Amino acid sequence: MTVLLALITVVTWGTWIPTSQVVPGVPQRVRTLYAGIGNLVLASCALVAGGGHLSLGWRQFWLPLVGGAVWTAGSVAAFRATATIGLARAAGTWTPLNIIVSFVWGALLFGELNRLSATRFAALGAGLVIVLIGVLLIVGSQDPVGQDVSTEPGRVGTFGRGIIWATVAGVLWGSYFVPAQWAKVPALVGNFPLALGILAAGLALTLRGGVPVRLGPKVTAVQLTAGLLFGIGDLALLSLVGRVGTGVGFTIAQLSLLVNAGIGMWVFKVPKPGSRASRRVLVGILVAGSGGVLIGILR
Repeated sequence: MTVLLALITVVTWGTWIPTSQVVPGVPQRVRTLYAGIGNLVLASCALVAGGGHLSLGWRQFWLPLVGGAVWTAGSVAAFRATATIGLARAAGTWTPLNIIVSFVWGALLFGELNRLSATRFAALGAGLVIVLIGVLLIVGSQDPVGQDVSTEPGRVGTFGRGIIWATVAGVLWGSYFVPAQWAKVPALVGNFPLALGILAAGLALTLRGGVPVRLGPKVTAVQLTAGLLFGIGDLALLSLVGRVGTGVGFTIAQLSLLVNAGIGMWVFKVPKPGSRASRRVLVGILVAGSGGVLIGILR
């Protein structure tokens, strides 16, 4: 069952962002909103089908709700990073950071590293260094043509802003599920208020931005499908971390980077396949992924 949960998480998380981005011209806040709607529909059906009983206690309801708002903020950052530097680079940056942040939370809140030996701590440190090396390779993969480097002191160019957005996404997405896990409720129960928080925050951001939210039927179907894919992966992840722990479960989920990066380069052509930048991104992903695997086995 653990292997099946891991596979579902990797595949759905590797495809939901490419699905949401496949139709051009949709504002990123609106993509986030529709993803939240699709996710809430799935969470509601899962709660009813599973016979879960919803409680309005602060641990059972409000903590996961806050986690949903954190996810929405991370999603906006991830979409902006993707639009700025491409899916392969963006996912290659936020994914290793997700691993590091989730392990920090697992150690601080759940004591998941308390019983590690000195040897395993050393291996964990080595894994983190490898992850950071991979991130640096990805960050340094900017194409030599068409760079947008600001000439004004104190300003950050387009590429730099994309990396900043991807970094924000890595921190927030590495944290959003922690309140739901801390609540210690079944995944079906915790996922519903989490989905409510995602939708509420997405609606607030969209209304505040003043952008039109109505889409055509085909575009709506695509955006809702992206939300359903995320929701399936999110539900699988909550079940997975309950079995193997926060750090290990989230590390396994980040193997979706291979799916994200592949689609980003070979479907969206950013960076261009066969270019020096794309080769550097691939090396960075493999290096960071190796560090992530090393971290993941240190349960």
